[in-house]
Amino acid sequence: MKRPFRNAIFYLLILLVIIGIVCIFNNNNETTEKMTQDEFYTHLESGHITSLTMQPESSEFKLAGNLKGYDGNMNFVTYIPFSEYSQSRINDAVDKLDKDIIIVEPLEKTSGWVTFFTSIIPFVIILILFFFIFLLVAVRKKWNG
Repeated sequence: MKRPFRNAIFYLLILLVIIGIVCIFNNNNETTEKMTQDEFYTHLESGHITSLTMQPESSEFKLAGNLKGYDGNMNFVTYIPFSEYSQSRINDAVDKLDKDIIIVEPLEKTSGWVTFFTSIIPFVIILILFFFIFLLVAVRKKWNG
């Protein structure tokens, strides 16, 4: 085999191993059911929800939790509008059950470093392109003259 072909295979194998590792770590074994608002309120008012985590996301709440009675505990995710009606309906249902199942998490904020690096990346790419164009022009001048 020729050397460039072996190098390409080597780097391709490294890429495939990295992709495999990322897929393994991102694979959640727990199944999560997406649920409508009406189904959520029905399960909440009937007491099937064992834990509930509320997290604001823009103009809505992301609700994640566990349902009991369906072959063990089953995870669910649903989104409800960020309104007083939805908050009061959830609080009333939980108060009737006399359970403390709600956990409210703060809004996730993007790190300052992530914002900094994502705003700089386009400029770095442009500078690298200009650098390679400059090198190409310099090499052509040297070869031609």
